[in-house]
Amino acid sequence: MGDNDKPIIHLVVVELHHHSELIRNIVDVLGNGAFRISIVTLPGIYKDTGLTGADDKAFTAHLKPPKESVGSFILRMASVFESADILYFNTIRHFWDELAQIKSSAPSIVRVHNAHCDLAPFEHFDKPLLNVFGIISHLVRKVWIGGEWRSKKKLLRKIDYFMFPNLAVTDYVKNNKWLLSHRVLPPVLPFGFLGEACPAIAKGDGEVRIAITGKVTNAKKDFDLVYRALKECLGQLNKPVRLVLLGKAADKQAQSVIAKLKSLDDTKFSLDYSESYVPAEVFEEKVRGVDFLVAPIQVDTHFRKYHEVYGKSKASGVDVDILLYRKPSLVISGYQMRGALDSVVEYFEPTPSSLAQMLTRWVNERTFEQLADKFQYLHGYQRDAISNDFYQLCQDLIQSRKSS
Repeated sequence: MGDNDKPIIHLVVVELHHHSELIRNIVDVLGNGAFRISIVTLPGIYKDTGLTGADDKAFTAHLKPPKESVGSFILRMASVFESADILYFNTIRHFWDELAQIKSSAPSIVRVHNAHCDLAPFEHFDKPLLNVFGIISHLVRKVWIGGEWRSKKKLLRKIDYFMFPNLAVTDYVKNNKWLLSHRVLPPVLPFGFLGEACPAIAKGDGEVRIAITGKVTNAKKDFDLVYRALKECLGQLNKPVRLVLLGKAADKQAQSVIAKLKSLDDTKFSLDYSESYVPAEVFEEKVRGVDFLVAPIQVDTHFRKYHEVYGKSKASGVDVDILLYRKPSLVISGYQMRGALDSVVEYFEPTPSSLAQMLTRWVNERTFEQLADKFQYLHGYQRDAISNDFYQLCQDLIQSRKSS
């Protein structure tokens, strides 16, 4: 049977929460004819995907009307769920009881974003001694009275398989034995894919442009570390550096970050930032014009009342930015890439001197150019390769269900 004769897989994707960018990623990657995609979602999420009005036969969107309850909407979508070859939950954050109503004979997969919260919540409360009263309130309101853990456990028992965003998180979950190994799928549908190669944007001033993506806040990124590293190394650079902050810099904490960065030597350094939301087209234009990314990730973070760790229990969006825009990156050592992505990144220790040394080498020796050449070898992250791998996985799951 040739590729054109392969049976089309009906993939039903459920997203009732907020990951619109991942819905767009699914359509971009899998909408090549091998899948027929049905998206069960909310109007606001669908709008944020940017797929609205798209003339595309690859997907159909089923949207919950504003006045309809989620439970009623799920029941009304019964024929869609029953027609699925694969049922894929892109996010499950609540609506546990409502989603447990879904009846489908298809293999079901859930994508887990926060492994501590979803798989081992009792072990991973965030700063339990400092947050003891908030945790007690959470346990009473959400767990005891609301029955969240009980409802979650009931739904997750119904799910056949679990998928994680990358190999690092997958191995972390398997090593902790939070799930039976046969229920953990390989991460063949990552958050991002390899973008098209674009011509370099000419820069007449000879400056090296560096970007940090995401909202300007020390809660997610260690901007003070970047400031201290730049202060230490600017005098050693043979080219001026322009730092581009690709995220909203509006609140008091962001203003403090901006003030520090502006105080740096302006003969060797300039800053590009925005106090308002950065539109997608502006983001794309600016990120394509930078030479490399810096990811000073605060690896210890939290989701709701639970402690999460970037690179272990959850993934960072920097993976997507590196791939989509083909930008080499300096990444904090606590967030280790796995597999092919390791070839286009280097790591710095969470100290100003370590980052300063790496910045000096990358700027003066143009290390980023050497790593940029390696994107051409990341074949496994190309859209067709991801689609083919996910298609084969789905076929295996379908055949296993039929033979059981």
